[in-house]
Amino acid sequence: MNFKALGEKIGLEEDEYRELVELFLETGMADHDRLKCAFDAGDAQQVARSAHTIQGAAGNMGIMNVHDVAKQIELAAVENQLGSISGEVDSLKGLFDEIARFVQAPSQSV
Repeated sequence: MNFKALGEKIGLEEDEYRELVELFLETGMADHDRLKCAFDAGDAQQVARSAHTIQGAAGNMGIMNVHDVAKQIELAAVENQLGSISGEVDSLKGLFDEIARFVQAPSQSV
C-alpha cells in the first residue's frame, strides 16, 4: 500500500493520510464486526448498512479493493442473497488485516 500516492490523490501528505488510514482501520474493523454478526444472524438489512458504511469510507480514502468488496456485499444483502457472499465477508476481513500490516510497518521513503 503506497500511503504517499494514495494521500496525494486526495490532497494529503503521507503522514496525514497514514493517520486517516489508522482511523479508517479502527472504525472499519468495528463496522466489519457488526457486518459479520449481522451476517451470522441472517440480518440482511444490517449487513447492507454496514457494508454501505465501509464502502463509502473506503471510497473516500481511495482504498478501492475494500470499496469494491463492500459494494458486492451491500448489493447482495439488498437482494437478500446472504448465502452468496460468505467468501466476500471473509475477504473483507482479510483486506482489513492487510491494511493493518501496512499501518504497523515503518514508513518507507520512496
